[in-house]
Amino acid sequence: MYLTQVYSVYCSCLSLNRSLHVDSPPLVPGQSFSYVHGASSVSLLGQTVGQSLQAAADRWPHREALVFLQDGVRKTFSQFQEDVDQAAAGLLALGLKRGDRLGVWGPNTYHWILFQFATAKAGIILVSINPAYQLKELEFTLGKVQCKAVVCPTQFKTQRFCDMLRQICPEMDTAESGVFRSSRLPDLRMVIVTDSRQTGTVHVEDVMQAGSRQHHQELQDLQTKLSFDDPINIQFTSGTTGNPKGATLSHHNIVNNAYFVGLRLGFNWKVSYGTTENSPVTFLGFLRDNEELKTETVGCILNHTEAKVVDVSSGEVVPLGDPGELLIRAYSVMLEYWDDPDKTSEAIAKDRWYRTGDIASLDRFGYCRIVGRIKDMIIRGGENIYPAEIEKFLHTHPNVQEAQVIGVRDERLGEQVCACIRLKEGQDCSREEIRDFCKGQVRQRQEASASTVPDFSLQDPPLCLVCGQLSTDCLWKGRMAS
Repeated sequence: MYLTQVYSVYCSCLSLNRSLHVDSPPLVPGQSFSYVHGASSVSLLGQTVGQSLQAAADRWPHREALVFLQDGVRKTFSQFQEDVDQAAAGLLALGLKRGDRLGVWGPNTYHWILFQFATAKAGIILVSINPAYQLKELEFTLGKVQCKAVVCPTQFKTQRFCDMLRQICPEMDTAESGVFRSSRLPDLRMVIVTDSRQTGTVHVEDVMQAGSRQHHQELQDLQTKLSFDDPINIQFTSGTTGNPKGATLSHHNIVNNAYFVGLRLGFNWKVSYGTTENSPVTFLGFLRDNEELKTETVGCILNHTEAKVVDVSSGEVVPLGDPGELLIRAYSVMLEYWDDPDKTSEAIAKDRWYRTGDIASLDRFGYCRIVGRIKDMIIRGGENIYPAEIEKFLHTHPNVQEAQVIGVRDERLGEQVCACIRLKEGQDCSREEIRDFCKGQVRQRQEASASTVPDFSLQDPPLCLVCGQLSTDCLWKGRMAS
């Protein structure tokens, strides 16, 4: 959600510099290690989001900035700038101040992007809340960053946003003028509703009208005090283990990432790669890339960005073309995980290299291929095996519809490679045929023991897997017995 609606406007706001030279892909480096640096003759921008929007509105006041068909909204840059100033002044009038956190919780709407820019201009940190969050996730997120206000609709499809907030904060029912104190979330003061008026909440139109001439002057004065290194946005990562972590991004992170993405994109969308913690884009293709680069890579290293691939065990840089963990260092790397120094130090080394957790390889021109995730990696007898590589090869078999490779425990080797295969309708294939197909095509230790399950769907729990020295009968009987 965040990328699709906010990035397009960021790129539009920054496109006044499009006439500048866009650098070509990096030249062939003179060394053989997996390290690339996106050199550029175009400087990083030293401006805030508010300054970027102001520059676009000054240059193209009557050009259409954004369209939300479902909301019936069309705004020029001048109109959008006016709305942003009204919303920002309104937030100041309601008592929010620089450094406070405001959460936006809901689907793609005009108000989502309005408050993204309004908070940035007022120095307030916007917290992007996943619209699918339920009570437990919502309470953790709001409490973690000490949100002072939440913006949301009453309901969207089956998600009843206001009802869930009332369950956490029953004080809303008796709130006067929409301001309350919650026992479970002591920092939360108000809920701003974007559609129907609700008891104990503040309606978005009241926010838009709340700012006086004094608040507009305060907003104007604030622009000279804001720094492009100030935090602007907290995005919670999905997290494969434990609670989500709040990646904290600055004006500098987001403005420059949107700027260089916009410069390289031109008018056609290309494959890109990045993470929430990197604002997010770090690799992006060029318009003239051939089909192989478009389909086999995630693009070329972005301007002013460094990347290297290191051995998962030793941390040493691996030779070009070899897989390992991808590390990123750039202006775009987040400031921190909000209020989580332990997770921050796990993700970002002292020399500011960010550990992506992705297994990748680099070529000599700075293009990146994603192989898999470290957490999916199989360690068989001390050798790192990447399931995605085997799955990709198995999909080239004419009879294979789907393939999934996993690691299972093995007393002797630690882990054993296991492939579960779904055949195409009407096709037949034995385990021996799959093994023969793999021989000489993948590394010997990657040759998986495979089960062929014609009626097996990868979306369902596996009924029959053959791994290592286990037989089909053994696994099948064990499954049935359990």
